[in-house]
Amino acid sequence: MMKSYIRMNSIHFQGKAWQIKMLLSQWQKEAGPTAKIIDVIHSRYKK
Repeated sequence: MMKSYIRMNSIHFQGKAWQIKMLLSQWQKEAGPTAKIIDVIHSRYKK
């Protein structure tokens, strides 16, 4: 099982490489090809 830890200015993944690649690919499709990773982190950060 893959785990992700999202903080205000960082993100950490724990899992298999193919799982992380799949997740990042999905996030890129949702955010668009020109989105910066910091914008994606901030949009997913929950206090």
